[in-house]
Amino acid sequence: MSKEEFEAWIAEHPEDEEAFTGLYTVIVRDGDGLKAVPYSEYYGEKLQAAAAEMRAAARATTDVTLKVYLESRADALLSDDYYQSDLDWMDLDGDLEVVLGPIETYEDQLFGYKAAFEAFLCVVNPEDGAALAKYKGELPFLERNLPIDDQYKNLDRGSESPIRVADTYFTAGDTRAGVQTLAFNLPNDERVREAKGSKKVMLKNIIRAKYEAVLTPIAEEILPEAERSHLYFDSYFNFILFHELSHGLGPGMITVDGEETEVRLELKDLYSAFEEAKADVAGVYNLYLLTDKGVMDSEIATHLPWTFVAGLFRSGRFGTSSAHGQGVVMQLNYLVEKGAVEITEEGWFRPVPDYFRAGIRDLAHELLMIQALGDYEAAQAFHSRYMVVTPQIQQAYDQLKSIPVDVDPIYAVDALH
Repeated sequence: MSKEEFEAWIAEHPEDEEAFTGLYTVIVRDGDGLKAVPYSEYYGEKLQAAAAEMRAAARATTDVTLKVYLESRADALLSDDYYQSDLDWMDLDGDLEVVLGPIETYEDQLFGYKAAFEAFLCVVNPEDGAALAKYKGELPFLERNLPIDDQYKNLDRGSESPIRVADTYFTAGDTRAGVQTLAFNLPNDERVREAKGSKKVMLKNIIRAKYEAVLTPIAEEILPEAERSHLYFDSYFNFILFHELSHGLGPGMITVDGEETEVRLELKDLYSAFEEAKADVAGVYNLYLLTDKGVMDSEIATHLPWTFVAGLFRSGRFGTSSAHGQGVVMQLNYLVEKGAVEITEEGWFRPVPDYFRAGIRDLAHELLMIQALGDYEAAQAFHSRYMVVTPQIQQAYDQLKSIPVDVDPIYAVDALH
């Protein structure tokens, strides 16, 4: 099915728009037409089996918050209504961090409407999480200080934002199929974010593995030799944390032409690339704000530009068909154009300290305003201008071919299958 066929059907059958653009339906042919089939029906047999296992796990656990989540999530799999279970997941507060269901929309390359199923099973590290909890209270400050006019800020969004650090013990579905997730910020449902905020889960064993196996050798090929010592694990870890925190900041529910809508729906197929780019850039911007405020260790900000530039090439190698890959190419070209990143005659990429922070601020403003206005045409124009793999970028990618693109974890739990 083409985009044109889908859009033509909606134009002729406006009563189908909600179901067709919903996260949890499969679009199938029905005679000469189209129809939306709920996931609970289309995948009914498998979801009934999954729900039964989850209810059995709920009966077995002594963690009350996990019991509630598993039971409500089991109900959600069979009803396609995930709102209550998302609220219950926000309250999950035991030794295990578990999330499963249809969540991210990266795999829907037609419009970014449809959610793919995935699962995480993680063991929480409470000591690390407690050390990061101080940042939770800074979210209202960060929202107020985003580089956009106050009218576009989401000052009423829920500010509850638990931060948990955990080691991953098993993943499945969408998150296991391709690039391995370093962290996640959920739920994605804007209604839940408006009411209660979102939770950030940092996957420390995966972060450490990627830093050692991927990012460090990339820095040796990308950064000038004299500047490679700036690569810093704490800058990397906190950048990932603030990438996730920044997903929960800025425009979410917006008004376009007098109608309430979501950024996701207005930016359509470009939404994921712009959201990932926004989270990257706003994350860096916010780290600087908290350094100025005295909340963040200044060493993290000192080494951040070099760690960030090397990190762009780590994410960019996921390919320009991925949201993360497109997002980092747009960032890199913009920052080069603004003089915040320099490409040397030898082909090294280096941040320019005198201009780096201003370039980050300006880029954050551009991305946030495209989202705030739900401006698809502006997003297309920005994407066309900056989502270009230039010869210099391609040459850098070519130099990295011997370095793994990602880690491929083998979990102890895998042996049970």
